[in-house]
Amino acid sequence: MNKGPQLIISYIWSLDSGQYRCDATNKLGKKSVTKSIDVKLTVRPSGEIEEGSSVTLSCSSYANPSAEYTWFKVNADRSYKKMNQGPLLVFSYIVSSDSGQYRCEAQNTIGKRSVYNSIDVKYGPKHTFLSSSSSGEIEEGSSVTLSCSSEANPAAEYTWFKEHEDSVRESGQNYTITNITSEHGGNYYCQAHNAIGYQNSTFVMIKVCIQCLKSTPSSWTTTVAVRTIVVLLATVLLLVFLWMRRKWASRKACGQGGRPDTIEELLPVPVYENVPALTNRLAHAAQREPIEEQDGHHCAIIHTSSSDNQDQDQTEMGGTSEL
Repeated sequence: MNKGPQLIISYIWSLDSGQYRCDATNKLGKKSVTKSIDVKLTVRPSGEIEEGSSVTLSCSSYANPSAEYTWFKVNADRSYKKMNQGPLLVFSYIVSSDSGQYRCEAQNTIGKRSVYNSIDVKYGPKHTFLSSSSSGEIEEGSSVTLSCSSEANPAAEYTWFKEHEDSVRESGQNYTITNITSEHGGNYYCQAHNAIGYQNSTFVMIKVCIQCLKSTPSSWTTTVAVRTIVVLLATVLLLVFLWMRRKWASRKACGQGGRPDTIEELLPVPVYENVPALTNRLAHAAQREPIEEQDGHHCAIIHTSSSDNQDQDQTEMGGTSEL
């Protein structure tokens, strides 16, 4: 083992049990002394441990004075969780979380020794979960992948089924359906199984859409173009309405004799017996006053003034004197 006056075993295992001999030698001769060390940890029942069974860990040792025993569970960070005192650690109903490494420490007034053993609890599949790569309706001709997961020891294997069908659709953790048709529609589930047992997942429905409208860049462009045309058309209609309204207002103004700011009050015109003279006078006044144009319509405005009346009066008087 080693040379020196001491043999130190920091962490003793059941395999370390047995008889040890120390040889002391010098020039005059050799003398030997033997010592037995027996610290054992046993697990009952032996063999595989299944979840739900009863398991007992037992620790024993040769010690004088008699040893006291303390049980610890080794955490993932190598720290220790104290379990209980005494030579036995009993699990009346062991579960998967009880898997791990356990330490039995035997101690008396002379010293202490520890021994380790691991427990691996086997259990059937649980928390079986099914997921789909696509949600909602699936377009005909596309593909979808179903995935199954489960907690199990040993690791689970997976089989795929369709509702109301006894035949196996596929094996493996993933199930991919390509080029989907209406025949692929329905409820699917996976079964996780190992040597301990099995568990079925919940259903996932595949609903095939035969005539789905896909949102493509071309259709999006068409939608934008249609909306733009609608907006432009509404703008044109609004402008036409405003133009017609203005035109109507213009006609109304012409019917009233022109714009309010251009209408002048017509002076009274005396009644003439000489009609040709009156006609000449009106024609002369129309040449002096331009025709006002409003929005494509012509409003003829004839103005008269007092000077014109005076000229007419003089002409009329002159004609009378000639008569």
